Amino acid sequence: MKEEKEFIPVALRKDFRKEYTIIDLAAEYPGYRDDIPYAIVTELSEEEFEANFGKEINEYRPYMILTVEMFDVMVRSGLNDERERLRDILFNEYIGFETAILLIDELSNPARICESLFTMECIFKRMNKLPGNVGPRVYKKYVIGYSAKEIGEQEGITKRAVWKSIERALPDIHDIFVELGVVA
Repeated sequence: MKEEKEFIPVALRKDFRKEYTIIDLAAEYPGYRDDIPYAIVTELSEEEFEANFGKEINEYRPYMILTVEMFDVMVRSGLNDERERLRDILFNEYIGFETAILLIDELSNPARICESLFTMECIFKRMNKLPGNVGPRVYKKYVIGYSAKEIGEQEGITKRAVWKSIERALPDIHDIFVELGVVA
């Protein structure tokens, strides 16, 4: 079994010796404006630390003492936050289909207009003519309610490919709605 290496971002630490690490809290937490600008990570007690390194760290006063375990939790939490931010960017839709459609007035609400079977039929025929099988994907996603993962499984492609093709097709879908007088 592979041994897990501890990861400590260089921006979060300044190593002077193995006995301690100094963290600039303002660099670690953008917007941090507290009275204590530094944290020191050490296994030593505060008294032992002061006795051994008191003069060496005068420029970092005031500071707070953190244990290695506390610092490890801080680093892991930061890594988890970054992973979640990347997941959000890569796999969540940042623009809803409804947001992409601008209404002229209440009578032009797509739900009211689509009550007309003729208009719905025209929209679906035009969507089916879009290249790359994107029309049926948009239909499955926004009319039937399938997720990108479900559509990908049906078509044998990744959910990311489904999501990207739908995202690229939104301007074309908007143009179809404009041409049919559904939106401005």
